[in-house]
Amino acid sequence: MKEIIKILISRDGLTFEEAKNQLVAFYQEMENDIENGGSPWGWEENFTSEFGLEPDYFESIIFAMC
Repeated sequence: MKEIIKILISRDGLTFEEAKNQLVAFYQEMENDIENGGSPWGWEENFTSEFGLEPDYFESIIFAMC
């Protein structure tokens, strides 16, 4: 997840806190959905759309949940 934050900082001009907050908010929303029966793979498209990153980066979020 650190790599995603670095990209958001350099590409989007966000501060560390802004990038971290954006990623944490996404993570928490996804985690809540999964805990209520949702699928993590359904979130992959949301991730690529919201962050404009390749799906490979989504894997780091999934691994953080383990």
